[in-house]
Amino acid sequence: MLAIVPTQRRRSSEGAFQRIADELAAAILRGELKPGDRLPTERELSRAFGVSSLVVREALRILRQQGFITVRRGYGGGIFIAHPDSRPIQEVLLTLLRTRQISMSDLTEVRLIYEPEIARLAALRITEAELRDLSEIVQRQEQALHRGQQEEFNLRFHQLIARATRNPVLILVMEAVVSILLPEVRRMRLDLESERHIVDFHRQLYMALADHDPDRAARLMAEHVRGVQDRLVRLHREQFPDVGERLIESERE
Repeated sequence: MLAIVPTQRRRSSEGAFQRIADELAAAILRGELKPGDRLPTERELSRAFGVSSLVVREALRILRQQGFITVRRGYGGGIFIAHPDSRPIQEVLLTLLRTRQISMSDLTEVRLIYEPEIARLAALRITEAELRDLSEIVQRQEQALHRGQQEEFNLRFHQLIARATRNPVLILVMEAVVSILLPEVRRMRLDLESERHIVDFHRQLYMALADHDPDRAARLMAEHVRGVQDRLVRLHREQFPDVGERLIESERE
C-alpha cells in the first residue's frame, strides 16, 4: 500500500477536493505514483488529508475523469493509477488541425524539437530489457524489407525510446503527435533504398542507446527525423503535393 503524504492539511472542504486531486496528479506526473500502483482506500486518504470521505470521493472523481486513475470492482479491486493514455491529447490536436488553428508542419516541427531530447534522456535511463526489445524491433525491420510493414515498426521503435525516458509527459506528447503523423506517412510508399536508410539509422540509434551515449543519441535522432521528413517530401512531392507542402512549410519560415 502506498503512503500518501499531503503537502498541507486543511479541514475546510471548500476547494479541498481540487487541492487533493492536484496533489495526487502531481505525484503521478513526477513518477512517485506509477501505473498499476494501488491507492489507499477512501477512508485512509481521508485520514491522511484530514478531510471527509465525501471530499476524497470528489477528488477521485476528478482524477478518474482526467484519466489518472481507474477503479476495479470485485476481488482484488480498488483504486489504481491508470496507464498513460495519449488519446485526449491526440483529440485536442486533431480538433486544432480540423479548425486550421495548427498545421501538419507545426506537428512536424515539434517532433524535430523534442525527439532528439527524448533520445538523449533515453540513453541515460534505458534498461537492458528495453534494449533487447529495441534490438528485436530493428531485426524485425530488417526482415520486413520489401513487405511494406516499416510504418508499424517505426512507430514502435520511437514509442519504446520515449518510454525509456520514464517521463510520462514526453511519452504522452510523443505518442499523440506521432499517431497523427502516421496516417500521412502511410499514404506514401517508400522505395527499398529509403526503407534501408531508415533501418540503418535505427540500428545506429540503437547502438548509441546501448552505449548510453546521450550526445550521439540526440544527434542521430535529429538527423534521423530530419532525414525521414526530407526523404518523404522528395519522393512524393509530385504524387501528394498537399502532403509535401505541409511537410516543407516549416522549412520556408
